[in-house]
Amino acid sequence: MWVIPPEFPNLIPYLTINMRPVLLLDLSYPVPFYIIVISLCVVISLVSLAKKQPPSYLKLFTLYMILTLVVESIGWWYTIHGKNNLTFYNLYGIINIVYSIYLLRSFLLEGKAKHVFGWLMLAYPFIALINIGFIQKSLQHFATYSYIVGAVMVVICCICYFYQRIKYPGRQNLLRDPSFWIATGLLFFNSISVPYLGIVNFISNIPQYAYKTFFNINAIINIILYSLYCISSLCSLNFRKLPS
Repeated sequence: MWVIPPEFPNLIPYLTINMRPVLLLDLSYPVPFYIIVISLCVVISLVSLAKKQPPSYLKLFTLYMILTLVVESIGWWYTIHGKNNLTFYNLYGIINIVYSIYLLRSFLLEGKAKHVFGWLMLAYPFIALINIGFIQKSLQHFATYSYIVGAVMVVICCICYFYQRIKYPGRQNLLRDPSFWIATGLLFFNSISVPYLGIVNFISNIPQYAYKTFFNINAIINIILYSLYCISSLCSLNFRKLPS
């Protein structure tokens, strides 16, 4: 997420140098590097779909990555043009949390945990909409409360997944299992993003270097998340050795 809080009307000058946007860690890229990584993930996912028997979750995962690419591209475009992009991220955030829980649920074996995950998927949209409509009362502000709740839900679901992998290790090499990389990415991203995205509406009057640090951290964890998604999609491919 490339979030611009509405309380920071002078943030955009900090993101531009000589009328050029400050993009992640290198000003030479015309688009943020994490968007390039998302695009790569989309391509790999589409190639994986060409398999005769792709994993059952992969079709919806590919659509999810395409949606993510569209939202992140729009969010970035709004950022460099000094426009509020929080409406997109608040609505996308609901889809993102629900789909993340759905994805983790599809990796589970035990029926009880799946049942609980299903209830979380149904409950979260109501929690998010109540927060946006009646507590924070705006799509123009980042929905911090519902984001924190959703991220905690995803972290708990990831822990349940890893507990199951320990309890039922199976024969498959863990490093070749797409679900392992997806769960690792979700656990990493949601664990780290909560502390700073959870306070995005409450910080103000911070110096320029703090703004830049804030967005660099955001960019780095996005790159790591989508890189792990790329590895997951690569694991879905069956690479055959060429005859010698």
